[in-house]
Amino acid sequence: MKTVSIIIPFHSEPVYTVFNVLASINNQVGIDFEKVEVVLVNDGGPELPNGKDTFRLLKNLDIIYLRLREGHGPGPARQMGMNHAKGQYFMFMDADDQFHIDGALLDFFNLTDQNDYDLIAGKYMEQAKDINTGDLYYVFHNNNENYSIFSKWFNRNLIEHYHIRWANDLRVFEDTYFVGLAYEFAVNIKYIDAIGYTWLYNNRSTGRSTEKPGVSFDDQLHVWSRSRRYFLEAVQKYHPERVEDLFVNYVADIFYRQKKFEPVDPAEFTKENQRLLREFSSYWLPARSKIMQTIIDYNNKGTIYADLSNKDAVKFLFETEQSALSDQIYTQEGK
Repeated sequence: MKTVSIIIPFHSEPVYTVFNVLASINNQVGIDFEKVEVVLVNDGGPELPNGKDTFRLLKNLDIIYLRLREGHGPGPARQMGMNHAKGQYFMFMDADDQFHIDGALLDFFNLTDQNDYDLIAGKYMEQAKDINTGDLYYVFHNNNENYSIFSKWFNRNLIEHYHIRWANDLRVFEDTYFVGLAYEFAVNIKYIDAIGYTWLYNNRSTGRSTEKPGVSFDDQLHVWSRSRRYFLEAVQKYHPERVEDLFVNYVADIFYRQKKFEPVDPAEFTKENQRLLREFSSYWLPARSKIMQTIIDYNNKGTIYADLSNKDAVKFLFETEQSALSDQIYTQEGK
């Protein structure tokens, strides 16, 4: 069995861009490449000139090339890659990114020789762009982020035991959902104290914040609510004792999130939000006071919502309670 399968979806990236990310794998040092496979998934983009032979100069790589006829988004493409992967661990890279150092994989391999970890997480750098000057700059990300796929190895045993899969209908927040579940269920997590990955700037990426409505992931609040419902449903199946606290966190967060980011589709957001509230309405009354306290805590200095007012929190809670405890007939729709 391979130790790690590195899964890379791509859609419209030029061949040279895909070559660059593959080259950053090919140029890793100190590892046995017999233990590494690369699963390259073409998500409905143009066919490669010569299939995987397009990258035949990268002699160290064992490449599995898969192609979807139509674009389904990064989540389903990654799932297809996982379905064909043979590695004990799954790692995900974006096609327009690269490893930060040539010893990035060695740091992971050294740990797998010591223990059978559920999840291994390293640090990474984000290349960002100043919206005023156009200058590029770098942001450091620590190794304890439980929402980003970058610089992480996920153990196959964890993924299969808890049936963690990429959701077909999440075009954004798909990684927050997947990674969040992995962290929720993982018991044995190891952190690497090194920067191993670079998330390069791409202004066409759905993972980038912009000021254009409907372009950034930030204003897709209907998808956020849907992803949180999926998350709560999965946790309820395996760790029901955790659901109340997670429900509290969702309600407190959505109070501020819809203030900070205007929903691009208010009707869909209302629908998805109400569906979550009604599905988990049994947690509302026991957790009412905890929700209010969490709203206050989320507004403390240093938090991402520190600049937002919570003066209308009581009104929000009253209206939300009506949604959660509505006596109207609510027909659940299938995913």
